[in-house]
Amino acid sequence: MLGTLRNRLILIGVLIVAAILTLVPRKQAIRERGADGVMRDTLVTRDPIKLGLDLKGGMHLALELDQSKQVSADPKKDIDLALTVLRKRIDEFGVTEPVIQKVGEQRIVVELAGIQDPGRARQIVQKSAFLEFRITDKSQALEAAIPAMDRQLRALGVKGTGGAGGTSAVQQLLGGDSAKKADTTKAATDTADAGGVLAGLIRPAGRVPGEYLVAETAYPRVDSLLSLAEVRRLVPRGYELSWGATKESVGGEFVRPLYLLEDRALVTGTNLVDARANLDQLTNSPEVLFELDRTGGRKFGEGTGRHVGDFMAILLDGRVQGQPPVIQSRIDRNGRITLAGRTMQEANDLALTLKAGALPIPLKVVDDRQVSASLGADSIRSGLVAGAVGTALVILIMLGYYAFSGFLAVLALAIYVLFTLGSLSLIDATLTLPGLAGIVLSIGIAVDANVLIFERIREELRHGRTVRLAIDEGFKHALPAITDSSLTTVLTALFLFQFGTGPVKGFAVTLVLGILASLFTAVFVTRTFYLIWLQRNPEASAISLGSLKIFVDAAYDFIGVRRWAYGITAAVILPGLLFLGIRGLNYSIEFTGGTLMQVKVPAGTGAGALRSALDAQGVKGAEIQQFGGADEFAIRARVQAVGADADNTEITKQAVVRALDATLGAGKYTVENTAAVGPKVGGELRQQAFLAIFLSFFAVLAYLAYRFEWRFGLAAVVATAHDIVATIAFIAVMHLEVSLVVVAAVLTMVGYSLNDTIIIFDRVRENLKKHPKTGFVEVLNLSINETLPRSILTHLTTLATLSALAIFGGEVIRPFSLVMFFGVFTGTFSSIFIAAPVLWWIERKWPGQLAKGRGGPAAAATPAARPKP
Repeated sequence: MLGTLRNRLILIGVLIVAAILTLVPRKQAIRERGADGVMRDTLVTRDPIKLGLDLKGGMHLALELDQSKQVSADPKKDIDLALTVLRKRIDEFGVTEPVIQKVGEQRIVVELAGIQDPGRARQIVQKSAFLEFRITDKSQALEAAIPAMDRQLRALGVKGTGGAGGTSAVQQLLGGDSAKKADTTKAATDTADAGGVLAGLIRPAGRVPGEYLVAETAYPRVDSLLSLAEVRRLVPRGYELSWGATKESVGGEFVRPLYLLEDRALVTGTNLVDARANLDQLTNSPEVLFELDRTGGRKFGEGTGRHVGDFMAILLDGRVQGQPPVIQSRIDRNGRITLAGRTMQEANDLALTLKAGALPIPLKVVDDRQVSASLGADSIRSGLVAGAVGTALVILIMLGYYAFSGFLAVLALAIYVLFTLGSLSLIDATLTLPGLAGIVLSIGIAVDANVLIFERIREELRHGRTVRLAIDEGFKHALPAITDSSLTTVLTALFLFQFGTGPVKGFAVTLVLGILASLFTAVFVTRTFYLIWLQRNPEASAISLGSLKIFVDAAYDFIGVRRWAYGITAAVILPGLLFLGIRGLNYSIEFTGGTLMQVKVPAGTGAGALRSALDAQGVKGAEIQQFGGADEFAIRARVQAVGADADNTEITKQAVVRALDATLGAGKYTVENTAAVGPKVGGELRQQAFLAIFLSFFAVLAYLAYRFEWRFGLAAVVATAHDIVATIAFIAVMHLEVSLVVVAAVLTMVGYSLNDTIIIFDRVRENLKKHPKTGFVEVLNLSINETLPRSILTHLTTLATLSALAIFGGEVIRPFSLVMFFGVFTGTFSSIFIAAPVLWWIERKWPGQLAKGRGGPAAAATPAARPKP
């Protein structure tokens, strides 16, 4: 069907039109919440290619059940319930194309691209939203219990403060709400004067029965004392203590309300069916109107009917929302929550979280990444500049070396880029910053197939073939090498996708799509262009392949100098291993856990000032380095509070923010990028990275054993192992930070190295059949020499794109470029000086069918012979 030129052109035209159509922006209706809190359908222009968080800006959260606060009886069921609740909340929040998905059995990933207020979004995601209605105490039972509580505290060694507020040793030890499990016996270190403890700090409000007031300065101390198990046992039976959600101003003093409430709720939020924000027409204060289901309405009606004239507290996540109102009459299914002193946005957020339902178990953040929209725009700009420069260099090289044929390759390259972008849009893939780098890099690699074809056509022309026959034979002989090298790279990319996170997955997707597009354009499109030229020039006796020729008729004895090559390898690897043993690898926050914040500070702020501020807040040993401009710094920190969950990333992040606020002032600096990763998540990522490399080895070995012989596969794997060890040595000597992007570079380098090795081995297999009487060493040398022009030219185009990435790609991509830059050299070196000698050694020990009866070790000392065609 595709044998005729007409059909080939129709297929290419259809694919080009389809790719263009997928890249046309289109309108899409999404539901968004307006300023008045009402959800409306809005028509927006959808980008043809979905940008990742690192290019568009936004936040990525990985959440797990926080069983330090509440133990789950069935974690699998609770994580599924939490996933459903979060989906409802995010849908109500009105984010375009959110990602809410379960990863594994115990983790939920939430990605919100283009989010403008990450703090608000995080609060909505993490809020438990457990709603309760409880009656306040009217018997003054707490006042009767306080003397007994004071006696118990004095028995523990806690002394009074004479009614003054301030921080006690107990408060410092327990740290408020988050330290209820700490050792209470150390409270005796308080040296304040003796007397009443709680009696001097808790006073009746005189406004609502069961309401008490505590000075805001004394609130942390009282909360710590009331958290003691010995004190909690003395709370009147049938009642519980709950704090007010916010502080209030009473008589010019800031106080925190404390309520004694019945321990049984009239009704909970599980019976809620609807909630919406509203503005009270009388007080002009925001409120939330709610509606209960029939069962909840009946229970609520019965409970409020029994308590007409009493006061009812409305609790959300254990905190009383506003001053409890008096029950005027029976309330059935409809009611309201007043939010005096709060904003309409807070009312909207409360309404949507209540409507979505309560989380079964509180959630903790184990992985938190944020990128500002401005940083995303900078990344796109730098990526496009790097791509333009890299593409221009590749075009110049191809035109300068192959002339008219190079022009055909450039046309095919343009179609390749169109197909790659169209494929990304078609499968709705997300383009990330590493993915953008992958496209730029693949432009340099994409010409490799064309170079292989052009060099084979040159060989056929030198052997006296006609132009038409030389073109046919060139494509025929180049196809196996192109296919094998492409498929092995796809294999490594698939493992990268399987075990990588969002940005690395994006890189793997673009790499696979780029390879497939390159395979089609080089083999099918470029040949179609040649067929058009042949149809217009049927009697042509020559074709323009450029006048420049490098390493033509080369006859170097590569196998003979293998011992010198081993010495060079040792000179590179041994110092690297020495550095590796002395200081180890410099793992990034992604692998070790901790917090990375990229901040833009006021002019004149130095790293020393930032370090002093962090030390003052207990963030010891933070790494601070200039990152980009003179006023941009990257802060890497790890903080672990006593008794706190090591995988909860909020602790370190809050400590860094407090330090920056104290030194620079809130709002005086800009956080451009944040990555907060728990140590458990970091350990998993490190394990997955090693697993990806390890499994890709076996997959490649199996494929090469199938396509060639197991001897070829083993030699290729040995050469690739050499490249990985050499690259790790390079990373250790340069002390580069090992991030997920660097791991992606290592795996890409593995594919690139295999690409070189397979092309040489494919030529070895061909020459073994073509020259049955030639010694094995001569065949190896011949094959390496014949593929040398392709290797040099392909590496030149790849290095050109890598140089553009290193210079223009930005700080995040620069380590990727450096590792790949080194990988190009070591991959070429190993393909020639490691893979071929190892294959020769294996064939001497265990001769294969093709190598049996050929020359022995003595042949290695002789120069490479070139059998005549």
